[in-house]
Amino acid sequence: MKRLLTTLFVLATINISAQTPTNIVKDTGNVGIGTTHPAEKLEISSAGLSNIQLTHTWDVLGPVGALKFNMAGTDLGKIEVERTIPTGRMSSMKFFVRNSTLFEAMRIANNGSLGIGTSDPSAKLHVAGVQGSQFAKFTQSNVNAGDGFLLIVNGTSSPGSFIPSIIGRTYAPGRPLGISIVGEADDLVPPPGDINFAAVVLDGRSKGGTGLSKSNVLSINNYGQSLVMVKADGSVGIGTTDTKGYMLAVNGSGIFTKVKVKSYGAWPDFVFYQDYLLPPLSFVERFVTENKHLPDMPSAKEIDTDGMDVGEMNRLLLKKVEELTLYIIQLNKKVDAQQEVISKLNK
Repeated sequence: MKRLLTTLFVLATINISAQTPTNIVKDTGNVGIGTTHPAEKLEISSAGLSNIQLTHTWDVLGPVGALKFNMAGTDLGKIEVERTIPTGRMSSMKFFVRNSTLFEAMRIANNGSLGIGTSDPSAKLHVAGVQGSQFAKFTQSNVNAGDGFLLIVNGTSSPGSFIPSIIGRTYAPGRPLGISIVGEADDLVPPPGDINFAAVVLDGRSKGGTGLSKSNVLSINNYGQSLVMVKADGSVGIGTTDTKGYMLAVNGSGIFTKVKVKSYGAWPDFVFYQDYLLPPLSFVERFVTENKHLPDMPSAKEIDTDGMDVGEMNRLLLKKVEELTLYIIQLNKKVDAQQEVISKLNK
């Protein structure tokens, strides 16, 4: 009777297992949990969440558990969870790979910061390169004109100041280089009307996607002191932020090997035309006596107030030189005439 009951129990158990199988070990060595057809060495299937829980029964400091990848007795990779402080339940996750030895390549700290090449990330993403290698590189295939960019945005809807900063810093002796920007482009002639065709483009725009009309576009500073300022209207200030309505304002001296000023007024060759009315010297004398400067020339007060237009000043100076030449020609004719009279009287 006892044997009969045992046999019935075993048969019932096999029958129930056959109707609702959940776990299985195949003859291929694959293990299925929640599935009878494991396609991998371990396959877990569930109608709900397929959770895997590894529990450490001791309150320890340091590694709690790890998932290792081993080949022929050699660890090729490892994912390890580590408790980071003696009190509380804070942890970090470390990722190891093998080069010549197994080393930590990446870590997620207990504050969510990701460190690549460092075990102590000091920012949400901290990448530490090694000498002779690039520490970061971003690539994308078939980039459209509007998609090839690195976007930094304010992650909150609260109003306030937000200034994204890119800081380059070096501590190497004899290498005073903070940041270097190199733009590589095809050496082609820019197509007509394409304002963005350049190796390096700095484009200021409003948050609404329009152009700027009041703000500054570019500022180059030395510890907060403005050196070069490019305004929204295209004007440039060097040593000053107030261009006073000019396209280029320089507060300081300059040196040039060549300067070409495109004249916008009539070049004074008209002084030598037959119909030009040369002011008599008596008029020039009265004008100089009353105004203390030549006719058509700006006064010292005007120069102090408005500055000097180099192109216009050269035009006016040439006009006065040409008028002076005519005065000398007239005077020379009078001298020749007087000399002729004197010669006749001496005969």
